[in-house]
Amino acid sequence: MAPDRGDLVLFAQMAGQAIDYNVFTMNLIAGTREDIAAAKYVDLRYEQQC
Repeated sequence: MAPDRGDLVLFAQMAGQAIDYNVFTMNLIAGTREDIAAAKYVDLRYEQQC
């Protein structure tokens, strides 16, 4: 699920992690449309959902 906080939109989504293969996680990268369009990747946010 993409984060729905304010004006954040989903930029990238990666499933899984490399520590415990029995735990399923979703790794999300989100940011504003403006930051993504301007390639301001430093301003993007990372979230992990289990």
